[in-house]
Amino acid sequence: MSLPLRAIHYFVEVARCESFSKAAARLHVSQSAVSHQVRLLEQQLGAELFVRRGRQILLSAVGESYFNDVANAMNSIEHATRNLKQDDSRQLRLAVHGSLAVKWLIPALDDFRERYPNVELTLQMLTQDGHFDTQWADCFITTMPPGSGFVRYHLYDETLKPYCSKALWNEASRLTEVAELTRFPLLSAISAFASGQPGTDWERWFEKAGVRLPRTAKVHHFSHLLLAAEAAKYGQGIALLNEFMTTRQERAESLFELPFHGIRTDDSFYFVYASASGKHPGLRALGDWLVALCKNR
Repeated sequence: MSLPLRAIHYFVEVARCESFSKAAARLHVSQSAVSHQVRLLEQQLGAELFVRRGRQILLSAVGESYFNDVANAMNSIEHATRNLKQDDSRQLRLAVHGSLAVKWLIPALDDFRERYPNVELTLQMLTQDGHFDTQWADCFITTMPPGSGFVRYHLYDETLKPYCSKALWNEASRLTEVAELTRFPLLSAISAFASGQPGTDWERWFEKAGVRLPRTAKVHHFSHLLLAAEAAKYGQGIALLNEFMTTRQERAESLFELPFHGIRTDDSFYFVYASASGKHPGLRALGDWLVALCKNR
């Protein structure tokens, strides 16, 4: 037997209002529609649910017993539906590093908005990684995930690979020996490793190939990967870049990966939000979408 949810819903409203007309107004339907659904329910149950005394509508003994059994269930359904609608349309504030947002996330946001039109995603600039103020943002992309009280999704482990402009790539891509790259200026980002020592990225890259970075190598230093990437685009040298700090268009037109090895940095990126917010469908949807976005990079 199929469950007549609409008929039960209309019955509960009539019982609450003690009136078919008031119930119809609350339900935004005609009074005849309410009466029809209640009759259908009575036929299916084989019992009269209301006693009609002139204009007064009272629950019968069977109706009162049935109302007591189903009213709480209907309340739970209404509450769950209302919460789902509120949560799904609620604005989500995502705190993320500006460079990651500009190069990776923002170019892909149209896809998220098409998939989840009821989630209004707002980006906040993450200025202090590891600071999770839930009054300021609902969720975060971080390299310092909190130990407890938060749900976390692993997004990616940062890897640096050598990139350069098209003009340099035409020559550098023909090289076969790692040491030969020192023919070109090397662009180093101090922020690439936690040590913050200038040149650490290139020292570790050469070390992985079993080669010592020559003292004669010309190394230009930048505070951030984003700055090194811009210098590489303008043909100023070869930079070790995180792919997520470059756009698809840049990799097609102005930044070209050289056919050499990459190195892992000390950082892995995570999407996190407070466990107390775990029932919010928008958060789960955003987490799943970000994971898929990283896998399809």
